[in-house]
Amino acid sequence: MKDLHNFVSEYTKDKKHLHLAIGIIREGGIEYFSFSNNQKRSTIPPEHMLFEIGSITKVFTSILLLEMEREKLLSSDDMVGKFVPNVKNDYLNKVTLKSLATHTSGLPRLATNHNLAKKRSNPYSMYTEQDLTAFLSNADYTDSIGSFGYSNIGVGLLGSILCKVSGSKYDELLKKYITSPLEMNETAVTLDSEQNRRFLNGHASTGKRVPHWDLSIHEGAGGIKSSVNDLSLFVQANLNDDNPIASTLQKSHIPIWIGNSNRHFGWGEDKLLDKGILWHNGGSAGFNSYLAFNKELRVGIVLLSNYSFFSNSLMDYYVAQLIKWITKKEPSQGTMIDVTGLKIFEAILSSEKS
Repeated sequence: MKDLHNFVSEYTKDKKHLHLAIGIIREGGIEYFSFSNNQKRSTIPPEHMLFEIGSITKVFTSILLLEMEREKLLSSDDMVGKFVPNVKNDYLNKVTLKSLATHTSGLPRLATNHNLAKKRSNPYSMYTEQDLTAFLSNADYTDSIGSFGYSNIGVGLLGSILCKVSGSKYDELLKKYITSPLEMNETAVTLDSEQNRRFLNGHASTGKRVPHWDLSIHEGAGGIKSSVNDLSLFVQANLNDDNPIASTLQKSHIPIWIGNSNRHFGWGEDKLLDKGILWHNGGSAGFNSYLAFNKELRVGIVLLSNYSFFSNSLMDYYVAQLIKWITKKEPSQGTMIDVTGLKIFEAILSSEKS
């Protein structure tokens, strides 16, 4: 793609450890691009470098739900209470698995007993199944059922339920239903030793190197690591009907009217140049990700960065606020990769339409 550097220059500025990998998917195939400010030359092809993909994981968890429903192991209309028999709470008998996947369960973004400050550098690693059980025992968000409210704990709970029903680990479900059929061999929660050598260090928005996240009970909400090669294959599969899980992927594209709006299994929906797009993004302490596609023009995009758009450090936050006050400008490092992705994707859509 011509002039791609112009689209990414603002994002890449002032990020000396940056690795940015981009995949552009068209009917004719996939093109890869990369931008790096790191002085050390890597022998790893950029399209095979591994990143935390954060909340893009939620799309995969929703696809797993639909695949297990196709095999009649459960129904997306089953109530959550059915799968947590040790918790006696009538609210859970009003909430469906579908509502967890579509963020319409009423559950908050985080459980009320989840203290992120307990381990700021790896805030999900300390939250256990016992903590989840304690939260669900008293949870009551009945009044919000049917309304959209983005929930990490909701999709984390869904992933946990899918594992319990199948008697499998999340990675085993991922491999059986998605990554093996689509030949996505670089996508997993737990990496092997060879994959770990390709797993990049992550950086906060300030450039500080940060630990990789362990999502623990939230793995279904944000635990996957992947490459731009694999996620481009995933987007490509969503644009075509000649793959083993095409019918399930197509089902995830169909809007469902819930409450007063259309929702999807896992996906967000938007319009760009009057064209409908399905998308998701992700962010962790050291990574940022974005993917989107348009089915009509059969095009898509993936961006993976080893820079977060935020910092977990309170000191970093205060320093950034001081800089903002002095310069009257937002710190450039704090930009979400979505902004860059949308600009590039708009140019792609425009060229395909003309």
